[in-house]
Amino acid sequence: MIEDNVKELLKALPSDVTLVAAVKYASKTQIEEAIKAGVTDIGFNHYQQMKDLAPYFPPEIKTHFIGTLQLNKAKKVVNLNPYLIESVDSYELAEKINNAAKENKRIQKILIQVKTDEKKHTGLEPGSLLKLLDQISTLEYLSFEGLMTIPPKNEDPEDSRKYFKELKDLKDKAEKHLKKHLQHLSMGMTDDYQIAIEESASIVRVGRKIFDVL
Repeated sequence: MIEDNVKELLKALPSDVTLVAAVKYASKTQIEEAIKAGVTDIGFNHYQQMKDLAPYFPPEIKTHFIGTLQLNKAKKVVNLNPYLIESVDSYELAEKINNAAKENKRIQKILIQVKTDEKKHTGLEPGSLLKLLDQISTLEYLSFEGLMTIPPKNEDPEDSRKYFKELKDLKDKAEKHLKKHLQHLSMGMTDDYQIAIEESASIVRVGRKIFDVL
């Protein structure tokens, strides 16, 4: 079943959109099945699951940290060598990631998580984005690659569109501010990834549709 779900998704996605399998509720066996079916990017919400599983993945698999990253876990996550940390929402967190990356003598790619849903506790306020970009530009071991968001859970996927449009507009503003192209917009999950792709997502984070989690 997982194999069929993955193949269906990969066939439907444009070639320039990356499928990140969100494995919060998946077992090691299920994740291995998804990888065997063609998944190349794995998204973790929690440090402990990433620590327990990531070392056993084939070397070509890219790991993403997509959950809320607590300050006291930042160094531990960086030490696991993730391809991308998608949930940076403060200078304090960015600085801790930078310092850990410096110790590891490598550049850590990050996305800034923007709070498009006012009810969420995590994510950067949209109006603070350009200020944070100026701040993190001084951090030599970070590579800012784009933006991520999690819209409110909506019964109608179409209701997510305005949040995705907002993130795309913010990306355009960030590119103009920085005078550089940003590679990623990470937005869209099981219920609304198709809408996200229509609004320029380059990464979609899909869990339930792959692993049949209700």
